[in-house]
Amino acid sequence: MDSFIKRTITVCISLFLIIYVGYQFVQVFYNPIKTEIVYSASEYKTIDARGITIRNENVLKGGKSGYLFYTVQNGSRVSKGGEIAKVFRSEQDSRAQQQLDRVNAEIEKLKEINSQGTTGMVNLDVIDKQIKQCINSLTASVNQPVIKDLDELRSRLLALMNRRQALTGKSSGFEERIKSLTNTKNKLASSFSPATSTVKSPIAGYFVSKTDGFENLIDAQKVLELTTAQIQLLMDAKPVADSGNIGKVVGDYEWYFACVVPVAEAGELRLGSKPNLVFPFVTDEAIPSEVVAVNRDSHGNVAVVFECSYMSGELSSIRKETVQIRLNRYEGLRVPSRCIVTNDNDEQGVYTMVGDTVVFKRVEILYAQPEYVICREKNEKGYLQLYDDIIIEGKGLYDGKTVR
Repeated sequence: MDSFIKRTITVCISLFLIIYVGYQFVQVFYNPIKTEIVYSASEYKTIDARGITIRNENVLKGGKSGYLFYTVQNGSRVSKGGEIAKVFRSEQDSRAQQQLDRVNAEIEKLKEINSQGTTGMVNLDVIDKQIKQCINSLTASVNQPVIKDLDELRSRLLALMNRRQALTGKSSGFEERIKSLTNTKNKLASSFSPATSTVKSPIAGYFVSKTDGFENLIDAQKVLELTTAQIQLLMDAKPVADSGNIGKVVGDYEWYFACVVPVAEAGELRLGSKPNLVFPFVTDEAIPSEVVAVNRDSHGNVAVVFECSYMSGELSSIRKETVQIRLNRYEGLRVPSRCIVTNDNDEQGVYTMVGDTVVFKRVEILYAQPEYVICREKNEKGYLQLYDDIIIEGKGLYDGKTVR
């Protein structure tokens, strides 16, 4: 019995020593604090809404028999009497004409390169830089919600690569290619019937190939008088477009976007203010605008009308869209919201690691979101600086604490 008790006591003491040594080991070598580096960032204060596009639209009625081939792209400017489309007897004829136009364009570019020769041309570094820019533009275009300018970028890249070949001596000329393309051109020209007629624009403006039925529902001359109820009726409307329409020409280069915003969010949308608009499901471009109407109702909402003059192929045909209204841009240090603490002097700041010491550094918050804040970057002692290590996880923190 005495031997059993002794063994039990020995085991207990051994376990205690093991646990104690393990605890001291953890205290020395395990740091329960996690940090991350502070970086600069820029953020926009935005208002999200849905609204409707309003333009001075002139519908082009159908009536010409045959296959319609548009000669201008959506969003392109057209003059009064300018050609919009050609009418062919069949789709095959129109496709052949399109192919012929491409062949003619390539022939002209190759002739231009030949005429320049290798003298008087830009140097190889410039050509390589232009090729890289073109490839980057192609890559960016592919990753857009809508692929744009693909044919133009492809044609430009091909021309640049041909110029590089001529400049580096890998090609002494493009006579054989021009001869082959000329043969293709002659065969194409005799393989289809030319256009039977053309469609011309009745007014100057920009062209859109599709109609949606809203053209006759919205009076662009009364856009400044729109109420929240009228905007909501337009958002709920589901008109049917006439399938016989050729398209439309927007008579003014200015267009409008109207939406309903709660009063609580509309304080900075004053007449004459100029926020940027982003249509995330259309393009990532920020569209300049000006607030031209702010009409409040009795239910706590505001009808806001924006005037825009920037146009592109993607924007030319939008109607009902989600919009992000960018109000202000904030630049500074991005900090997780959970890291913000208040010290005994009622100063806001964060805990940082300086060597093995916890240091409290003050911050001046410019913009706050649930997950993060943007703080002013101040080059003053005691304030958070770029590339500081802020503590994002830790217990029992205080200014001056030593962490092993």
